Amino acid sequence: MLEGTWSFLRRHQRKIVIGAGVVGGLYMSAKMLTQRLVEMQAASAKERASKENIRRRFDQNQRDCLFTIMSLLPELSEQVLREVDVERLIAELRAIHRPQPSRQKPAGDGASAKKPREEGESNVWSNNSSNNDSGDGEKAQTNDDVGKKPQRENGSADGSAEVETADKEPEPPRRSKVEIWEDIKIQSFARTLIAVYSESLLTMLVHIQLNIVGRSTYLDSVVGKFFDDNEERVVLEGRSESQISMTDEQNFLMLSWWFLNRGWRQMMSLIVDAVNHSVGQLSLKERMSHRELSALFNTVHVKLRENGIIQALSGFVLPLGDANVGDYLSSNKLSADKVFTPVFAQLLDQIRDIIESSDFAYVFNSCVDRLTAQLLDALQESFPEPVPVPVFNKPLPPTVEGEAAPNLDEVVKEFE
Repeated sequence: MLEGTWSFLRRHQRKIVIGAGVVGGLYMSAKMLTQRLVEMQAASAKERASKENIRRRFDQNQRDCLFTIMSLLPELSEQVLREVDVERLIAELRAIHRPQPSRQKPAGDGASAKKPREEGESNVWSNNSSNNDSGDGEKAQTNDDVGKKPQRENGSADGSAEVETADKEPEPPRRSKVEIWEDIKIQSFARTLIAVYSESLLTMLVHIQLNIVGRSTYLDSVVGKFFDDNEERVVLEGRSESQISMTDEQNFLMLSWWFLNRGWRQMMSLIVDAVNHSVGQLSLKERMSHRELSALFNTVHVKLRENGIIQALSGFVLPLGDANVGDYLSSNKLSADKVFTPVFAQLLDQIRDIIESSDFAYVFNSCVDRLTAQLLDALQESFPEPVPVPVFNKPLPPTVEGEAAPNLDEVVKEFE
């Protein structure tokens, strides 16, 4: 038995060696292929996790931008409505048809009338509309004071009457309805365009700020992964020690205060000038179609771009210049040494480079055009297109009693 087996192996020794080598090679190849597949699957899973991580971070950042914009818009809209007060003009127009109320003022009117002055807010509309009235009032008050000096020297018997007379302020002359309607026309267009431009600029500012901070946070987390052996993956919540400290991040995000309280007013002056140039010549009695309204908005946009509103965007959103920086720091009770750190200065230069780039101008113009298109779509029913009146060809008067003259057009067509 053993001799037979030995003789068999001796006769087929070469075949057995070759077969064993082939089987061993196949086994090693399969093992190496399996190991390679496992490595490729791990690399693919890691890459997929990294892309999913970036996508989640981006989506979260966009949601943060949206929530931040929605929280800042009420503050901006409140200031715009208070500064460009069209409702006050409408109430003034309605008051013309009402009977005159008694001149005795309630106790609370004085405090409410002084409240805007105490807040220190300047209303460009009230200043422009009351220049002539204030001049007349000062002249009248001066004449009254000159006339009252001899009476005060006579004695104190008429002191109470003089005090009551001095307390009475001269009433400004009532404006005509045409003047009020002109102000309503200008301020309505101006407030609409202020809302369009300010909302577009605020949206882009918030997106840039949060994306810069989010990019820095993501890069810090990636760097922390490679330098920390205990960390196995990119941490979504939390981060390693960042180059941007929490104080620098808060000061950087606080830059939006400048646009919400100062910058939009500078933008308003440019918009008011463009509206006065384009809308001021329109007649109040003329009906306007939707196509004419769209052309009017385009004219104002072109005028604003000619006046350099794109070049002034960085000054609207950032406190540039020593005077503006001082105003920003004093209004927020901040110290320049604590705010303008090297990291904050780097972030400030970065956001300024973005705002002054041609890409930012292109995106800003696109946002303004899209918002204007949505506005015009909403106003399409209020500004319908005029319906053309059909013109009928009247026949010629009859030449013979009971007969009408033939239609010459039909006669000419028969001979063509």
